[in-house]
Amino acid sequence: MKIRDIMTKTVHTIEPDKTLKECAESLKKHDVNGLVVLEKDRVVGVITKTDIFKAILPRYPEIIEEEKYMSDLEYIEERVTKLFEMRVKDIMGTPAITVSSDMPIVRAGSMMILRRVKQVPVVDKERLVGIVTLTDIISSLLAKIK
Repeated sequence: MKIRDIMTKTVHTIEPDKTLKECAESLKKHDVNGLVVLEKDRVVGVITKTDIFKAILPRYPEIIEEEKYMSDLEYIEERVTKLFEMRVKDIMGTPAITVSSDMPIVRAGSMMILRRVKQVPVVDKERLVGIVTLTDIISSLLAKIK
């Protein structure tokens, strides 16, 4: 079975210069976990809810230095406000990990596990044609077993 057989053809995208607030709004509006980042119709990255959440969390040195702020909701809200002013390109996963529509699903799934990603854009001849998730791959494999 190939990626083309299970991929979703409707892909939600965003431009790298959009704000993270716009990104979060788009994620919520489309009820998806990630957006493909396009620059002039070229896939340049992926941004996910996890990327945004990780950006909200303080880095380890900040935790040590500012431990008292970790339970301060005003401090967290301030971090979120500053974060939402950042641009997608500042935290998106890059370079984009992509697959082609003719790639076998087991190979794509193995690559995704090794790269620790849960979704990848499907690109043929440098053109975005779909998206596939690890859940899509697992579901199709389990359906074959039944």
